[in-house]
Amino acid sequence: MNDFLVLGTDTDAGKTTFALLWLAHFGDEFAYWKPLETGDSDSATIRRLLPDVRVHPSILRFVESVAPLLAARLHRQSIPSASKLSHRKPEDSRPLLIESFGGPFSPLNDEELQIALIDAFALPVVLVSSSALGAIGRTLQCLVALESRGIVPRAVVLVGKRDEFAEDQIRRQRPSLPVFSLKPPGAWTREGVAMAAADQAEALRSLRVGMERETHAVGDDDLLARDRDCVWHPYTSLRESEPPLVCVGAQDEFLHLADGRGVIDGISSWWTILHGHRYPPLMQALVEAVKKYDHVHFAGVTHPAAVEFADLLLSTVSWFEGVAGAESLKPRPVSSPTPLPGLRKASAPATPANGGRVFYSDNGSTAVEVALKMAYQFWCHLGEPARMRFVGFEHGYHGDTFGAMAVGRDPVFFGRFEPLLFPADILPLSPERLDEHLQKLGKQTAAVILEPLVQGAGGMRMHTPDALRTLFNIAKRHGVLFIADEVMTGGGRLGTLWAHQQAGIHPDLICAGKTLAGGVLPLAATLAAPHIVAAWDTDDRRCTFFHGHSFTANPLACAGAVANWRLLTAQFPEAPRRMEAFWKESLAPLAHASGVKEVRVLGSIVAVEMMKDGGYLAEVGPCMRRSCLEKGVLLRPLGNVLYAMPPFCTSQDSLDQIADAMIAAVRQVRLEFSQLA
Repeated sequence: MNDFLVLGTDTDAGKTTFALLWLAHFGDEFAYWKPLETGDSDSATIRRLLPDVRVHPSILRFVESVAPLLAARLHRQSIPSASKLSHRKPEDSRPLLIESFGGPFSPLNDEELQIALIDAFALPVVLVSSSALGAIGRTLQCLVALESRGIVPRAVVLVGKRDEFAEDQIRRQRPSLPVFSLKPPGAWTREGVAMAAADQAEALRSLRVGMERETHAVGDDDLLARDRDCVWHPYTSLRESEPPLVCVGAQDEFLHLADGRGVIDGISSWWTILHGHRYPPLMQALVEAVKKYDHVHFAGVTHPAAVEFADLLLSTVSWFEGVAGAESLKPRPVSSPTPLPGLRKASAPATPANGGRVFYSDNGSTAVEVALKMAYQFWCHLGEPARMRFVGFEHGYHGDTFGAMAVGRDPVFFGRFEPLLFPADILPLSPERLDEHLQKLGKQTAAVILEPLVQGAGGMRMHTPDALRTLFNIAKRHGVLFIADEVMTGGGRLGTLWAHQQAGIHPDLICAGKTLAGGVLPLAATLAAPHIVAAWDTDDRRCTFFHGHSFTANPLACAGAVANWRLLTAQFPEAPRRMEAFWKESLAPLAHASGVKEVRVLGSIVAVEMMKDGGYLAEVGPCMRRSCLEKGVLLRPLGNVLYAMPPFCTSQDSLDQIADAMIAAVRQVRLEFSQLA
């Protein structure tokens, strides 16, 4: 049995009565803790009536019988954040019964409601409600509110005189939710509590069995063995020595593990989680969407969320039109003198927003595939089908599908597939080399593709906006399309909504993914500039862009994406600037530490490259991962590059912990590998 949280529909719902009966029956198997107390002390009541039970002291205790926030104000004190309170959970060898105060949506502090603390604990929940008149409506209203936040109690307990009608009605509305009734002690004495617990032993045991069954299903002892037998993990050897972490919950910047640990998700779950795990506005958008639909195919069908999100995306980018001095950088006109046979002259399409279009897909790699196919077909429509080459850059990574592999060509990741890849030229990230190359092969080249400002999986390698702008201008001067792979860099992580905006450039195609829906559901998109779109504006059906996915523009993902981008565009998050300043200050000493080659910082990203070479397979990687995990921080080094990219919600305490873990990991690497040498 793990720790669990006792919630009440409101004040005086019977939480302490439930706690007394539970602890009286199960004896010292459990410990008790109530983090915040006002009025008569429930902790003191537990100590008096159950002297053998371990009772941990509250964090804050006020004598006034008012809400904790009001009591704190009366004493000119402040209540810590939910994150800080959850981190002060007592360590105990036995499971904790944690009692909350008031109702789930009672004020916690000046910024948060108690639901934020419930989220932060990420523990199994029992909902207690008074069986008095109104129990049905009161309980169901609270359940709906909790479920809107992704919280589903393990059981409902009605405290007071038994009401079988209320039990039945709640079960009818929530058939899978166990409902129990418990009567308060006849006398609030040690003997009275013991007698009440004994009389209701069967109900208490049944409740515990139900809770343990649910816990066991999540944290099954043989889960790792079963995982090893039937699951193939990405980028992981089948003989991986380190077993995977068993995650049973997530909230804000934390992952909650089956062994009771909470670790900081320092890489935003592979760069997907933007605001934080289970961010309430995104969860609410998903709940509302589920009420309307699940999925609808997108060929010949549309839905509001897809249209609204496409419009939102296009409103955040600008194309060549109206940009001073950009006319000379435009590719040749669409009305080429040598079109394909049967292709009518393209006319300006009647498109929404700013003339561009959004093509939906399901992940970053497929967004890149779409862009590559569009780039080649664009030139085919202009009568230049010989433009079959693409230019990528060393250390670039664009995904694992064949087109994406071709323009990445990492020898470790994709060397095995080299005979199957189409022609692409991988150059050093050098304007001079690009110019020289396009002078020779520009007429055979469809597009240049680059991750703007940060090459992610290639080692978090960074280049300046000036370098990006120069590369773009060279491509345009040679009449070659430019694809910005913003799958990782888009969404504000680098300090602007799109990374390419820092260079003032206007790509022909933009690939987006990962954080489009805030990391809640998979969604990707390829944004095409108006002159790209115009090449398909023809009655000739042979010129259709033949590409699609079964889950294109999934309505649930699009609904989450709308909520996500409304947040980003309404008020750009301060977090990237805050994190960038913190990384530069806290990890600056590492720049001159022995064994460290370079420290790189941009927006929410910090990367520490070690002198030890070996690329992605460098042995220092697993060593640094283990060291950080021991400090409660989950990072996944890219070989000899240790990096962090936490979600926007990450608290200052957690940032401090990440920085400390990275510094400790560097020291550990120096120690271990100096001894080996």
